[in-house]
Amino acid sequence: MSISDPKIKFRRAVEEDAEKIYKLYTSLSQEDIYNRFLHMKKISLEEIRSYLRDPKCIIYVAEHNNEIIGEGVLYLSGEVAVVVHPSYRRRGIGKNLLRLLHEEAQKRRLKRMFFYTSPENTPVIKLASGLGCKFRYVDGLYMGLIDVCPPESNEIKEKS
Repeated sequence: MSISDPKIKFRRAVEEDAEKIYKLYTSLSQEDIYNRFLHMKKISLEEIRSYLRDPKCIIYVAEHNNEIIGEGVLYLSGEVAVVVHPSYRRRGIGKNLLRLLHEEAQKRRLKRMFFYTSPENTPVIKLASGLGCKFRYVDGLYMGLIDVCPPESNEIKEKS
């Protein structure tokens, strides 16, 4: 992992993180917001509080100097989303958040994680490709598929 600052901590998000996550989102450019949600959106503090309470969302954060600089969300449907503050990109933070979400997906026996991104979002495409992601082109977007738990084999292995 290329995280150069040992002060960056990764942990599960808690409800008390809502304002810090909101601050992260308000610091993002319109392009970053579009890449995260695939439409222009103004996220509200109440919306953040709502998904922090949602039992169908597993959320991890990256924290540095008591500020949240990255967030990763896994929905129990398998959909994932990651966002990292522009000043902290290219340090392995997104990759580590995805790894943590992958571990959570394994614990829940999800078959795969998936996400949608625009073809122009090359940083996400490169990151996901490096993690073994397969892509499908769907309605002008890339759908990224990351295997989590391999399908159960029905074959019985013979003893040697």
